Amino acid sequence: MDRSRTPRITLHAAALVVLCILHGTTTSLYAQSESSDFARIGHAAFLSTTATDYQCVGVNPANLGFVPETEIFTLAEPLGSGVSRRRKDWAFTMLEGGASAHSNALSKNGLLDLILQQGGVKFTPEQKIAAADAFSGNGIRFNADVILIGLSFQSQGFGGLALTVRERGSGSFVLNNEAASIIFEGRGASYFDSLVVNGRGDTVGFAKQPKRYSELFNGTLLSMVWYREYAASYGVRLLNLRHVKFYAGVTAKALEAFAYLDARADGTNFAARSALSPYFGINYGNANTPSYIPGSELAPVGLGWGMDLGATLELGDLTLSASMIDLGKMTFDGNVFTAADTILNGLSSGGFNNYNIFNEAQLITGDGSFFKWGGLQTAATELPTRAKFGASYFVNYRTRVGLDVIASINRTAGALEQPIFSAGVDFRPLTWIKLGTGVGWGGTMGVFVPVSVMFSFFGGTWELGASSRDVVTYFAAKQPVMSLAVGVMRLRF
Repeated sequence: MDRSRTPRITLHAAALVVLCILHGTTTSLYAQSESSDFARIGHAAFLSTTATDYQCVGVNPANLGFVPETEIFTLAEPLGSGVSRRRKDWAFTMLEGGASAHSNALSKNGLLDLILQQGGVKFTPEQKIAAADAFSGNGIRFNADVILIGLSFQSQGFGGLALTVRERGSGSFVLNNEAASIIFEGRGASYFDSLVVNGRGDTVGFAKQPKRYSELFNGTLLSMVWYREYAASYGVRLLNLRHVKFYAGVTAKALEAFAYLDARADGTNFAARSALSPYFGINYGNANTPSYIPGSELAPVGLGWGMDLGATLELGDLTLSASMIDLGKMTFDGNVFTAADTILNGLSSGGFNNYNIFNEAQLITGDGSFFKWGGLQTAATELPTRAKFGASYFVNYRTRVGLDVIASINRTAGALEQPIFSAGVDFRPLTWIKLGTGVGWGGTMGVFVPVSVMFSFFGGTWELGASSRDVVTYFAAKQPVMSLAVGVMRLRF
């Protein structure tokens, strides 16, 4: 059965939204939403019940308990011989994974421009207003998940083991009306109702009735995490009846973080915490922190632990699964800063001229130290815990249908804003190729159509493939979901 250096940036104390944009530049590290569980080659619309070996780490560790079997086919293949494949106990990979970004504010070209960090055009005043309108209540979500190295062994009796090292990053940046207006229109935003010329000859916008960040940016969400994960997983079959099989699994994780941002405004409260590796060269002005890390290396700014729990039930050809992913905690003890709620006033910038964040973020400058940073020794946060549920039905060796559901159970940096549902089919027209597609919705992405393809050569020893969260993006311009996951070194033996 087939189970199968960013440029250094000066952080000006102008507005909370600037913090969002500055930190958002780290998305370029991932070449880029939701948790990037789609970044497993050979899987499209569902994987909770089917992903196994090292691929199930971060999805459902119970599937490591699947006992490898000889695969029986009725078709020959071009680079192998015979109609059966011996069982594969071991699996290994390097640099397998992908990245995703989607936006309900940008067009496909605008999102691509942002990802590639190319200015492209210079906004006219009308285009600045249009951009502010587009981002009002909307934003950008991104994610990356790359398995640097993965190894697994699944036995005939005592279960399966897997070891993985992964780079993981995710974030959500959502702006309210005032935040979007200040970003793109600058001193021309309606919030600034007075213009004066300062001693340097700069035109500066002021508000006669200034507001605090908590009120001004009500509804704005800025969150991001980037960390490296070292994981060890174990899964085992606990019940083995003729038509009923039950599997359970657990994953233990050690984490080291390189970037963290969590800033929220809800009308009455404003909270912002940040911890960034010295590699990024962020300057917090006159603020000091007892957790300062000197230099310019990509040094970790926090350590943590995590755990995944999973269960899978087989009822004949029907498979059901449930898992809890990323239970745990992260403690940041390097370059930790916090920002207090204060009044925003005095802006000299004319706003962003395009979507080139690297250059444009530096244009948002304020006359005065309005953004009040303070340092912390440590800051702790929960991991973005998610619940996953899946079901699939094995029709025959060619075809399997299934569905997945994923939802966040807490509200920390990197968490999903909305649940994601997806359903589809995996189809093997020939023994050496597997195709997948389906339909999904949620996760602020609207409706999307995932696709995947995986090639399997030399009796299934070498597999390579690609997957995308949404193929419709390549044909439509609005609400793009740009994603790609690739693996070329998946070996099974």
